[in-house]
Amino acid sequence: METSIIGYAPSPGPDILHDLKVNADRNGNLPYPRFMDMLRPEDRNFLLTRSITKCLAKNQALYVQGDRSENLFVVLRGTVKVHYIHDNGSSLTTSYCREGMLVGAHGCTRWAGNHCWSAQALDDSRVMWIGREQLVDLTERSAHALRCVLAIAEFKAEQLKKVIQILAETTVERRIALALHHLGSLHGIDRGNEIEIDGRLTHQEIAEMIGASRQSVTTLLMGLERAGEIRRQGRRLFIPSSPTAGRLATPLPPLCSSERH
Repeated sequence: METSIIGYAPSPGPDILHDLKVNADRNGNLPYPRFMDMLRPEDRNFLLTRSITKCLAKNQALYVQGDRSENLFVVLRGTVKVHYIHDNGSSLTTSYCREGMLVGAHGCTRWAGNHCWSAQALDDSRVMWIGREQLVDLTERSAHALRCVLAIAEFKAEQLKKVIQILAETTVERRIALALHHLGSLHGIDRGNEIEIDGRLTHQEIAEMIGASRQSVTTLLMGLERAGEIRRQGRRLFIPSSPTAGRLATPLPPLCSSERH
């Protein structure tokens, strides 16, 4: 990416069509907000001309917990896993970030400290690096850009709540059912009566999301397949779009409306 500097000028007035698109994204017409798409053109150019892109090989670390939080990252291609690594080497995954998603959003202020999570590429990926100071500068100049950052932060907080809900379940069977719903709603591909969950998410990665062993996940998925509640084709996994019976019939409980701001 070229990094030549261009002039920055605040928006001369509201961009009604752009604001309608952003509102549609927030209202669920897209499964997740794409930060760079949410920005107005002049704000997007401000970041593009002050950022770089880097390629990550499969399993390469983007950052590890304890690293200084100096940058934020936008996934341009591939998948980045955000997870916590325990002292014993085991891992608990909090999110899978796909194209357009912002990684490291907790470090978007001058008061950010060190990363409390680790992030690594699940497959060969390309990531845009945004300096924290550049993002802070943008939000001080543009109220719209600040609203976009707040919307991303709220989205990520909602996703973390869902992960906590999954982990709070007392049985692995219930956790994996909720995790499949969560992955399907966020990363699934609509196939009519089914939702396809990307085959790049292995049994091990699902296990790290629900705090279980890979063997337990494999056994439970095989049981769901034998019962006709899911379908597998190679590494791809299909769940019903609107299950009415069985272990997948109950999705994640809705968050209390009083929790929304």
